[in-house]
Amino acid sequence: MAGAKVELLRYLEWAETDAAGHQHYTSAFRWVEECEAALYRSVGLPSTLFGQIPRVKVQMEYMRRIFFGEQIKTNLEVVRIGNSSAEFSFTASVNGEMAAVGNYIIVYSPSKADGAKRWPDDWRAKLFTK
Repeated sequence: MAGAKVELLRYLEWAETDAAGHQHYTSAFRWVEECEAALYRSVGLPSTLFGQIPRVKVQMEYMRRIFFGEQIKTNLEVVRIGNSSAEFSFTASVNGEMAAVGNYIIVYSPSKADGAKRWPDDWRAKLFTK
């Protein structure tokens, strides 16, 4: 079984640094969201999906500081899909050196009033294939 995946290259921008001169801890979460949007586009899922998939668990470990102007390679992959949930793993590296690793779980909830629902079968197939 294989999950959909995507890789993006970007540079750490000045606005993403903190008073210590390296990436602000929240920056990596934005890179991952950029990857997630690119992944959905690449498999043909709607951009409106973001309003329907709350995060229910997020974990990240930082292994290296990233400084303004350094190029970052961010990888994102779907590692598991459940009835209504999906788990993603991600890495961010600079020049082949791991800078951050993590994972998170989302839940498909197309209606705030109704809560979690089973992923549509065609979307499941796009996110995770057997």
